[in-house]
Amino acid sequence: MRLTASQVRAFMEYLGLNPEYLPTIENLRKIVQNFLEIVPFQNLTMLIGPMRRPTWDEICEEMLSGNGGLCTTRNPFLKVLLSHLGYTTTFVSASMEKPDCHIGILVRLNDVDYWVDVGNGYPYVEPYPLGSESVVSHLFFDYQVIELEGVWQVQHRFTDGLWRKNQTFENREVPYEFFDEMHEHHYKEIGWGPFLTGLRVNRWSAAGGFVLRDEEATSLGQRTAIESAEDLGRWINQTFPGALFGSQSTVEKAWNTFCHRKQELNA
Repeated sequence: MRLTASQVRAFMEYLGLNPEYLPTIENLRKIVQNFLEIVPFQNLTMLIGPMRRPTWDEICEEMLSGNGGLCTTRNPFLKVLLSHLGYTTTFVSASMEKPDCHIGILVRLNDVDYWVDVGNGYPYVEPYPLGSESVVSHLFFDYQVIELEGVWQVQHRFTDGLWRKNQTFENREVPYEFFDEMHEHHYKEIGWGPFLTGLRVNRWSAAGGFVLRDEEATSLGQRTAIESAEDLGRWINQTFPGALFGSQSTVEKAWNTFCHRKQELNA
């Protein structure tokens, strides 16, 4: 998987960043934070898609067009982008409710492994140095990465003050092909994960988040009920003005698919 120099330049400019960035922790932080704020995390195009894994060219098209996507597109694209910018990067496989169901990234910089994840729908705004056990705070939540018996555990803490496990991974490089089976499940098996049955859209900044989950949207803490395709399209176009996945046809197809599959699951 590769990007051309023009693709790297175009995407960095889309992020509002200098394409000539040197590989430093400060620049990595800016890339991650701008990615989370600008690139849509969304499953509408997957929900109405052909139910097969995307090719690398299709991933590049989605990312460069501003459509974004999920961990299956966002993290692979970011990993390759960072490699082109001079960072040493590896894929790691993460487990959540199911084993090996999520793509993660490690970035090695100055002999430190940093965990990076822009594909889980959460505001992991800091490249996390493994072994530090520091707590990173965002308006939405706190998170930390701790090691337990050789396995790294990503934990979240919300307003109740309790730490809860979100995902686990080992510091072991895997090739992209390792995720072939996971891709097949995500894109073909309705009910294996939430993305063929639910609605998921978000973006994150230091000011908070814009989050859509099924029939409720939250914009910097303000809740909005999503009861129709018109509601969905309005919210998306307010949150991501001009985004291709916010077109009327895409929104209507996604809403109809969401409603149909919800009825099937509830039958």
